[in-house]
Amino acid sequence: MIVSLGESLIDLIHTPGQEPEARVGGSPFNVAIAMARLGVESGLVCPLSTDAYGQRLAHTLRDHDVQQCVKECVKAPTAIAEVFTDSQGHPTYTFHREHTADRALEVRPPLDSLPNSLTALHFGSLVLAQESDWAAWKAAIVSARAQGAFIAFDPNLRVALIDDMVQYRDRLSEAIELADLIKASDEDLSLLTPGCHPEERIQEWCAPHRTIVMTEGAQGAQIWTSNGVHTAFRDLGNPNVIDTVGAGDTFQAALLAWFWHQGVFHTDLSPDRAHQLLRFACHAAALNCTQIGCNPPTIQELRLSL
Repeated sequence: MIVSLGESLIDLIHTPGQEPEARVGGSPFNVAIAMARLGVESGLVCPLSTDAYGQRLAHTLRDHDVQQCVKECVKAPTAIAEVFTDSQGHPTYTFHREHTADRALEVRPPLDSLPNSLTALHFGSLVLAQESDWAAWKAAIVSARAQGAFIAFDPNLRVALIDDMVQYRDRLSEAIELADLIKASDEDLSLLTPGCHPEERIQEWCAPHRTIVMTEGAQGAQIWTSNGVHTAFRDLGNPNVIDTVGAGDTFQAALLAWFWHQGVFHTDLSPDRAHQLLRFACHAAALNCTQIGCNPPTIQELRLSL
């Protein structure tokens, strides 16, 4: 099993002239759903609420055969992210996340909810946003790593929710040291180090045991492998982009799904295999962008597009 660790919430999608539409979301939640659609046995480690939105999140997990690893729900409300999309399909977010279920980590410690059989663990996004939450999330990641699980990390920055950028960078350094695979967008990297070229920051993260992928939107993606391979995938064709919500989450899920199907966790990638990995993930993200909201493809749909 691969588990996704981190927040789940409700996206309120704002469209001019219409009432907001409520959709299930949260980056780690999306990754768990996308992995399941891509043929991976997946789970989500996140407390869910007893409220109506929480039950909707739980039903969605069940509908996609994603294991709800934190079995008992909590009485805190479900977090909400209001999503506003510009004319180019790029989203901006306003979060309501104080005292919400996904942060009820003292009563539902993530460490206590890790499955016994764990091949890989994904984390990121708001897991690092608050210093008060990081220790509980980190304990689960450290435990999974000690058990031999492959660790994947996507910073997926939401700057407005970060309590202190200086302390955040310290937490980020800890997260990077725990990760076997890091996926970051060029936008994330520019936010982390304004004025620094994203590829320069990537070089600071490279290590013998670590693979790093940088996504570049419509330009594709680049990869730096643990054995020194560097390659890029640019041939995205001309997808009919409706919006980009969930594209990064789908990309991350597809990276892990490719490793799962190929059975190559903790394995050095050849240049050809590294290119195959990027092609798989880029096509998955492109298919997601042809529909409104986060709608990752199934493994059958993705294979037909390759």
